[in-house]
Amino acid sequence: MDRIEAFLRSALVRWVRAVDERARSVIGLIGVLTVALFAYAAFHLGINSDNVALVSERLEARQNYLAFTKSFPNIENVILVVVDGETPEVARHAAETLQKALSRRPDLFKDVYIPGSGPFFEKNGLLYRDLDDLDEFALQMSQVQPILASLERDPTVANLASLIQYAIQERADSDAPVEDLSVLLDRIGEATVEAYQEFPLAVSWEEILLRGSAIETVNRWIIVVDPVLDFDSLFAAARPTSEIRRIAKETELDPEHGIRVRITGNPVLNYEEMMGLMRDIGLGGVVTFFFVVFVLLRAFHSWRLVLAAIITLLAGLVWTGAFAAAAVGALNIISIAFGILFIGLGVDFTIHIGMAYIDGLRRQPDPADPEAHARALDYAIDQVGSSLILCTLTTVIGFYVFIPTDNLGVAQLGLIAGSGMMINLLLTTTLFPALLSTVCRIDPSRQVLHEMTFRNTWWRVFSRYPTVVTAVAALLFVLGAWQATKVTFDSNVIRMRNPETESVQVFNELLEEKGLRSPWPMDTIAKDIESAEQIARKVEKLDVVDTAITIEDYIPKDQEEKIEILEDVGLMLDVPAAAPTDHEKPTPEEQVEALRSLRDILRDPSIDADQSVLGRSMRTLRDRLDEFLARVERDGNPEEALARLEYILLSGLENQLDRLREATFVEPIGIEDLPAQLRDRMLTPDGRARVQIFPAEVLTDEAAFTRFALDVAKVVPNATGLPMNMVAFAQATHDSFRQALVYAIVLISALLFLLWRRVVPVLLVLAPLLLSNVLTIGLMATFGIAFNFANVVVIPLLLGIGVDSGIHLVHRAESLHRATRPGDILESTTARAVFYSALTTTVSFGTLALSSHRGVASLGIVLTIGMILTVASNLIVLPALLRFRHPPDGSSAA
Repeated sequence: MDRIEAFLRSALVRWVRAVDERARSVIGLIGVLTVALFAYAAFHLGINSDNVALVSERLEARQNYLAFTKSFPNIENVILVVVDGETPEVARHAAETLQKALSRRPDLFKDVYIPGSGPFFEKNGLLYRDLDDLDEFALQMSQVQPILASLERDPTVANLASLIQYAIQERADSDAPVEDLSVLLDRIGEATVEAYQEFPLAVSWEEILLRGSAIETVNRWIIVVDPVLDFDSLFAAARPTSEIRRIAKETELDPEHGIRVRITGNPVLNYEEMMGLMRDIGLGGVVTFFFVVFVLLRAFHSWRLVLAAIITLLAGLVWTGAFAAAAVGALNIISIAFGILFIGLGVDFTIHIGMAYIDGLRRQPDPADPEAHARALDYAIDQVGSSLILCTLTTVIGFYVFIPTDNLGVAQLGLIAGSGMMINLLLTTTLFPALLSTVCRIDPSRQVLHEMTFRNTWWRVFSRYPTVVTAVAALLFVLGAWQATKVTFDSNVIRMRNPETESVQVFNELLEEKGLRSPWPMDTIAKDIESAEQIARKVEKLDVVDTAITIEDYIPKDQEEKIEILEDVGLMLDVPAAAPTDHEKPTPEEQVEALRSLRDILRDPSIDADQSVLGRSMRTLRDRLDEFLARVERDGNPEEALARLEYILLSGLENQLDRLREATFVEPIGIEDLPAQLRDRMLTPDGRARVQIFPAEVLTDEAAFTRFALDVAKVVPNATGLPMNMVAFAQATHDSFRQALVYAIVLISALLFLLWRRVVPVLLVLAPLLLSNVLTIGLMATFGIAFNFANVVVIPLLLGIGVDSGIHLVHRAESLHRATRPGDILESTTARAVFYSALTTTVSFGTLALSSHRGVASLGIVLTIGMILTVASNLIVLPALLRFRHPPDGSSAA
């Protein structure tokens, strides 16, 4: 080590002397290069917001996914527009309106599709029901047919009030279910309130007619939109997302009109994620920068040194950005954090050199001597130069071990940050000393040179009892290792994102569904329809599978029997309606009188004693009729209120009856009759067939979607889908980073041993580092922080960063031991530099903890914990261990 160290020290001293002699030329050259590189980075460094591209194509699951998307529409980069309506009619109309409007923008939307909607399903939807369901539906229609026929002939409030009055009076002898009458009364009562609202909502006759039958009503539609995404933009889905929201607002699809339109899906999740990250990282970068300035001022007590360090730091950031533009072309959602990491790490070298430089000036007999500056620079490089090179190499190793991983986002972060550390070393040994020699030169005659050591190292008390410190450290290591075995890996990418964003909230809501409503099905491709059917029936035997769908499932079963039932219902509903002109429309007074008559019937004392559901509905209707009639009398103009009430109560009836009639006169259908959009989603032109596999469990829990993916993959090895992608990527990430951790330890240890040629100094560096890392993982388990795709880089990263402090301290301790007047390591400038370097790094990582993105926040939290433990281990445990190696009295420490 002595020869290698002497060579590195001598070479660096000569280099810095050459820089000092040509300082202005060096500054000019670096200035020109920095401006040129800034322009290059500005024009060539892009943003890749496609999170799917962060998965290596080497993974089998990724290959299966790519093979699937070549044959069928993209299953991951689609926008899901969730349309909720207060009634089925409102929801359906809103979804159809939005679909038509989006389809008119092919420049932004390649395809717009509503599963289960459109003219085909409107007409043939009842054919997809079971025979028993249709029998029940037919029975219910026979019970309400007289009422429907009467209302169709005379669609007035007076007629409806009379029919309700009759139903109440005859309720004991009626065959109609009590619950159905109760629902109708509730809807009428609500209509009397709606009549005076700004945006009244019509009564849903679909809900009334189908309630209690096996035919469900749908208040939610999901529009599947294949957008035109610009992945070269910072926000790839910005234009499609904004257009969807604009159209929804323009067409009054809003809560005031009984409609809620929300957007989710991978592009929107990425868009809102990137929006939040840019805001968080921008704010974090500013906070980190100003805190670094504050720390540098506290460390140096000199604005000139601070200015030199900041200029060097910013130049390094520009150069690293230019390297990123040349090496990867575009930053991703993970590598975009390199800026904050660079600010926190890049200033470390200037802190060590700057403190050693001031210490060198203080050691000069006459600091104002013109030659004192050069001698101080020589002293600084002689003291810390070789350890800076060693620290650069170990930090680069800590970053570069990420490069072979299948997580391309982290691999690119490792490449950029590792290369940035080498750039930082170059600038710290050129630009920084050049600035100190010229524009930022310290004038000792005007500026007080503060001492560069700690005045109060209260933690020195620990080094006086090395045996106790070592025993406590060993105990903490054992406890941390035991607790570390409980740490978990969370592969749910949704839980990494900001839960406050609309896209995450909606997607989590969708994830609460299972079966056909789950947003996370699995898919596979069979060679033909027959093979697809065999696969579907096979996977349906799995406990984790609810159902499997092929194109054959869109051909209704038992069509002949179902058509007969529907024909009977159609004939029942197709009774010719009498012309509205057969009798005069009731006058407003007659309609008010009909409502009063209904209200008076509801005043029967027996109704007050009825505690059933129907009884409560009758009392509620009576109270609301009282309020409505009183308001009509106060207004003195009942025509408008009655017209609004009639619209709310009866405007949807005719359309609903037309829809039912249309749906009852159907013909047998085959594959060739299915909509083209559906066929394209289930069959390829060459006859290969898609199989959609839906989960039997809610997939919010990691164990559930892991079980679903792995069990299906056992039966269908080429099955793909987000559950399979997450499980495979999680496993690959887990394996890759375990290898990265091993590589980091082995390479760093080998490098240290190669340079020092002694085992003990290497162990002294690694011991506190190993302790802090084990404790970090243990605390993660204690606080319930799981590893995820973002924070899994923590441990190899802490190894690469944390080893620097140990190298500086052990290197300085060895130097002090060889000196004629050895001193305490805690009283050296190195200890102070280690503290301030760790402080800037910790704060830079700490700003990541403030991110709204849970993955990035967890990265910041764990890195902050790790850095605090690292500096504590190096300034408390390492000095205690050094006391064993170099006792003050030359004997072994007790």
